[in-house]
Amino acid sequence: MEKVKKIFLHFFIPNEQNNYRAKSLHPDFLSLYLVIAFFLAVVFNRTGITNVLSFATDISIEKLYQLTNQEREKNNLPDLVYNNQLSQAAYQKAQDMFQKNYWSHYAPDGKTPWDFILSSGYKYEYAGENLAKNFLFSDGVVSAWMTSPVHRENLLKKEYSDVGLAVVNGILNGEQTTLVVQMFGKLISSSLAIQNQPMVPQVLAKKQLPVEKKSVNFPYHLNFVFLTFLLIILALDFYFASKFNIIRVAGKNIGHFLFIIFIITSLLIISRGVIL
Repeated sequence: MEKVKKIFLHFFIPNEQNNYRAKSLHPDFLSLYLVIAFFLAVVFNRTGITNVLSFATDISIEKLYQLTNQEREKNNLPDLVYNNQLSQAAYQKAQDMFQKNYWSHYAPDGKTPWDFILSSGYKYEYAGENLAKNFLFSDGVVSAWMTSPVHRENLLKKEYSDVGLAVVNGILNGEQTTLVVQMFGKLISSSLAIQNQPMVPQVLAKKQLPVEKKSVNFPYHLNFVFLTFLLIILALDFYFASKFNIIRVAGKNIGHFLFIIFIITSLLIISRGVIL
């Protein structure tokens, strides 16, 4: 136990034995942290390991539905009613993207979102679709949609009365990921039901397809744990340096902060959620 305590003090607490600089903040260790950050953000991502970890997400249909209606309430719009047919259409769309390996509103064989909606039995007057992938949290998905003008227009469209959602895990382009599909709709009125309804609604609905937009997200647990570890090390160093009145060249501490900020920025840039 005493040996463990000495190792802990040597690596994390400034004291006389480590020249009042925690070993974990020495230049050689800072270089190691940079290698670890690169490994987590790039190597794991290319092999799909981080995407496997992303399955342990906080994305849920219930939360997405709640957040969607919260945004509508903020804009004085009525809540959307959760619709099982639209949800089935959203689920089939996600499965189709995995099976045919594409990321688009339109399938390679020409199948459209409206085909999925109609095949579910939902006869619409208005319809729309939002897509997202590689996010960890439900609020990250909805926030990304709200910062995109076209996705925001979809989510806040007053003509919509219903919504369906699907959150599905699978392999897309060789990487494991989580797809989120959100489908909006309004049932066709009885006055339009006697018409050849598939033509006009499809023209209306196609206007509701957003264009692809990338949104910065911080999706992986390992990155979060790693950065928390670095920040704790810095906090301990500053605490004990202040407590023991250790005098240092200020530039070193500033350099450590800049180094940590560089790592955080790099991980944020590399780890992106995508909306479509």
